[in-house]
Amino acid sequence: MHQPVRPLTHDEKKAAEAAFRGAPFDPKWSDAARKIYLGISAAVANQRQNAFKDIVLPKAKAISKAVTPEPKSPTRVKSPLW
Repeated sequence: MHQPVRPLTHDEKKAAEAAFRGAPFDPKWSDAARKIYLGISAAVANQRQNAFKDIVLPKAKAISKAVTPEPKSPTRVKSPLW
């Protein structure tokens, strides 16, 4: 299905910019702007996921240290007046 090429409206441009920046969607924008925002957001998220898919991180070694109990601070003595 071929759609005619048309320039984007102001709110569609704002939605595209927001999607690329990761900014939230403005509910005042039109349905067409919402579709653009959702499409670009999904594409950007998929691109990020694919970029990190092949990276293998080395396993971190567990560092253990002796556990020593902390000394308890002396409790305040309550006055019989209170």
